[in-house]
Amino acid sequence: MRRQLFINTCTFLMMVVVALKVSAPYGRTVLTFVLKIVTLMLIESCFEFHVFFNCRNGVLALPILAN
Repeated sequence: MRRQLFINTCTFLMMVVVALKVSAPYGRTVLTFVLKIVTLMLIESCFEFHVFFNCRNGVLALPILAN
């Protein structure tokens, strides 16, 4: 159950990151700013969840933070 939640969260994060990269020319809009804040919050949650429940694979979450 936890693993599936983590996978779903990371999948959602990747879709948001792609959407933000595509919307780069429109980076000064309020919607893009809000999406960036939500993305950062989700990345942090995903990273903390992964490290907390699966410390030995915590290094795998680092590339997510690098984006």
